[in-house]
Amino acid sequence: MTIPSPPSIRLVVADDSPAVRDVIRALVEVDDGFRIVGEAGTGKEAVEMAHTLRPDVILMDVRMPEMNGIEATTRIMASRAAAIIAFSSHTSGGEARESIDILAAGALDVMAKPDLASEEALQECSRELRKKIRTASRVAVAPHPRRPPPGRGGEEIRPGLDAGRRFRAVGIGASTGGPGALREIFSILPGSFALPVLVVQHITAGFNEGFAEWLQQFTSLKVRIAKPHDRAVPGTVLLAPDGRQLEVLPDGSVRAVSLKPHGVFLPSADMLLSSLAAAYREGAVGVLLTGMGADGAEGLLEIRRAGGWTYAQNEASCMVFGMPGEAVRRGAASLILDPASIAGSLRRLPGASAAAPEPRHA
Repeated sequence: MTIPSPPSIRLVVADDSPAVRDVIRALVEVDDGFRIVGEAGTGKEAVEMAHTLRPDVILMDVRMPEMNGIEATTRIMASRAAAIIAFSSHTSGGEARESIDILAAGALDVMAKPDLASEEALQECSRELRKKIRTASRVAVAPHPRRPPPGRGGEEIRPGLDAGRRFRAVGIGASTGGPGALREIFSILPGSFALPVLVVQHITAGFNEGFAEWLQQFTSLKVRIAKPHDRAVPGTVLLAPDGRQLEVLPDGSVRAVSLKPHGVFLPSADMLLSSLAAAYREGAVGVLLTGMGADGAEGLLEIRRAGGWTYAQNEASCMVFGMPGEAVRRGAASLILDPASIAGSLRRLPGASAAAPEPRHA
């Protein structure tokens, strides 16, 4: 008996350069499992093709004439959600920040365009791109209507904890859709927020510095990449560096040196949150935001079992409910809220924040 082949993954390629579109076609169509059903030269054409062709995955350039990839992604996600992978020419500077904007708008992933003159770079890009396309094609992406710029909104949740209790640090794990959720949280937290914050955001290698610069625009807290040997201090957000685990020790010191993956993740939200549970016990706060898979669910549960306080992002506000959904399933979340309400609750944790000026808005 002949086993039928699975249907090809249908793609739309959006890039203003015909030469780049030809290269992308060559990179993906070496595999019979992919079929390009449309090519768009502008963001406007990409939006139209998303509706008429209903592709499984859209490969979206960041910068295009008439309508850029950020606006095109925003419009697609507001009406007919699709799995979008962004392409960027640069991993630093202004376009790197635009690449994070497109992730916040709803793209599942971003990758750098390869050096077209290097055969080795093209082969590596082909392997990585096809892997990302297969992953993206399996994601159930939820539509997200346009939202106003992040600000103070959200419900100011009172955690209902003993006022004499004092927390030590906040750990946050995020993946697909995380930049937008983090932007919303940090635009609300005041510069006087008294707890150190440590973040693991799954992001393509090379975009981390641009992500730190992008996030800094929306907060009065200081955002930077953690050094190999660092300290968790109030008023600072430490991001896990590329290819290093981020861990906290009981004395407040931070390590970002381990090269050992936790499962498939390097850095891993589970590693960060588990270290917080071990170091601070009932003084730990954990937050798990939108993302594929289950990374962070076990670490969040360890914090709750240690007596700490935990949050999971609610399904209605998630781009992908995988990570927080698994945490909820395991009973790891003290509260299940949207990002703005998580920020409002964090502000009201005992000892977390003194009187402060209004937070900076986007």
